[in-house]
Amino acid sequence: MRQYQIKLTELAEEDLENTGDYIAYELKSPSAAKNTVSGIRARINSLANFPERNELDEDELLAGLGVRKDYYRNYKIYYVIEEDTIYIVRILHMLVDSRAWLYRTFGL
Repeated sequence: MRQYQIKLTELAEEDLENTGDYIAYELKSPSAAKNTVSGIRARINSLANFPERNELDEDELLAGLGVRKDYYRNYKIYYVIEEDTIYIVRILHMLVDSRAWLYRTFGL
């Protein structure tokens, strides 16, 4: 079975850090923050074996760029596959206008 390398972009790292900080400090639940961040990381790592399991994004422009998404609880993990590498582009909460954030990320 093909094994992919996983790389988080700087924005995805910031998204993950902001998620943990929000849950820990705003919602005052450090244990939930740790569990959520660990869960998201585990879900991301699971992509290494079969990243094509998720369909392309439903937005035509994003799909044209090869953007796929996976889910962990209330979070969407957006990524692209390039050769043997998976690039995690953004990690966004379900209540956020993901399309607007992704359009800005890709300069659309």
